[in-house]
Amino acid sequence: MVEVETDALPTVDDEGSLNESLFRSERFWYAIDRQLLGYGLRLILILPAFSILTSFGSLAFSSTSPEWWAKIEPTLGISFAMTLTALTFIILLGYILVQIFHRHRVELSIGNFEKEVERLNREHLSVQSLHGYEGLADLLNSARAKHSLALSFGITSSLLLSGIFVFDIASLNGRILLLLSFSTLLLSLGQHIPTRSRPFNMDERTGLLKAYAPPIHPSTLEMVFNDLVKTHIDPLLRSEYEVFSKEIEAHIVKNIDPLFARERILMTLYRHSKGLDFKSMESELSEVLTGEGMKLVNNHPIFTMEEWLSILQHIEESCPAFFRMIGRIEEDLGAGRSSTSAGIVFEVDMENVVHERANLFTLIHNLSDTPRNIVLRVQSPDFRPHDLAMTYRLNPGERHWWSSKSLPLAAKGDDDVLGLMSGLLRDGTVAWQSLLPERFGEATVSVRLEEQSGDLIIGRQINVRVRTKYLERIRTFSSVTTSLIGILGIALGIFIKVRDIFGNIGA
Repeated sequence: MVEVETDALPTVDDEGSLNESLFRSERFWYAIDRQLLGYGLRLILILPAFSILTSFGSLAFSSTSPEWWAKIEPTLGISFAMTLTALTFIILLGYILVQIFHRHRVELSIGNFEKEVERLNREHLSVQSLHGYEGLADLLNSARAKHSLALSFGITSSLLLSGIFVFDIASLNGRILLLLSFSTLLLSLGQHIPTRSRPFNMDERTGLLKAYAPPIHPSTLEMVFNDLVKTHIDPLLRSEYEVFSKEIEAHIVKNIDPLFARERILMTLYRHSKGLDFKSMESELSEVLTGEGMKLVNNHPIFTMEEWLSILQHIEESCPAFFRMIGRIEEDLGAGRSSTSAGIVFEVDMENVVHERANLFTLIHNLSDTPRNIVLRVQSPDFRPHDLAMTYRLNPGERHWWSSKSLPLAAKGDDDVLGLMSGLLRDGTVAWQSLLPERFGEATVSVRLEEQSGDLIIGRQINVRVRTKYLERIRTFSSVTTSLIGILGIALGIFIKVRDIFGNIGA
């Protein structure tokens, strides 16, 4: 019998060990990157800044050294300008190492992202089919390309600078090489700066939230907190969230609507993130979850309490108007104030300072016993669309989700602020509209609730300011400026050298 040797195929355990090794490697490099390289000490920005200063010093003293250095120059045998050039070269080497380490960390993050996508596909959770995946994948690949270009320009800058040790900085060729080295370093920075706007990592479960930009969102929120969570979390987390939601629904107390229970859970977690104590939170959750469900929420391997706090904080930063709106309603419920208008609850809010787009949230709820047809109209000369009208049929709620007496934030049963607020969000109608600003400065939005006949029920007027994001504007300006100066510097260096060549030929 002839034995045939074959290459051993990797087993599931081997693949799992490899993935775990990659995640451990990223955790190590991300810790260094977060503390020293890209963030924290920010060596990736400080080192090129110092090298630019020493480059200017080399150019300034390229002809003559300062008096105090001239006394020791014969002993050392090197001019002050060449000393600064050597120092610049050492700093550039440090910058290249930082770029290599930073790019390696980014490469590990992207590799782990791809591994997670493959794992979810094997579990029949197709991430690629989710809306927003292509945009996120394109962002990661674009960041990888920019880091590669930044590293390439950095290496080119150091090679050009090393040529000065051959020609000497006092010569024309030495000064041209210094100019070219300075210009390519600026091009390196011009490639790196845009990547700082949307950082990402796979060490943290929520490491993709800042990089992910939701492409669409529902205009009418059926399950308000659930829709907000699904809109703002990245495709990887969204796939895991769908599994988590199904697991939770299997542990809901009997005779409780699963949709109401899910909203109640998310509302309670949000209130916990805003200061509700742990004991009260567990008491509220126990009203809709069984004992096994409580264990699942407290000990879930992915959606831990820390992850929920990060997710909810991210959503609150993205949609502050919504949380400000429900905050006012909770204050009214807690104080026992009457509803906005007879038989109807109406609240509206949007950001005070608008940047790329305005998020307008409106909550409408019918407190009467009969259905009502109303028209929500949004008008503004400063935003697109200028005139928006939506007709809603408001059915009566399961119960009267309001109280004329003051209520505690959390108590047994649904007769507390959390219970009534959860009912309002479930039975009410929450509209979420994105308005696109047409100009910067002061802007006005009018929100009207009308009968179908056109009679006004209640209205609001909101004054906001439209501005660009200051930090993003600084980053964009810095990236464009450094790239333009780098290109002009290279063109100037080539022009000086060509003119020198033709000048020598003419002579």
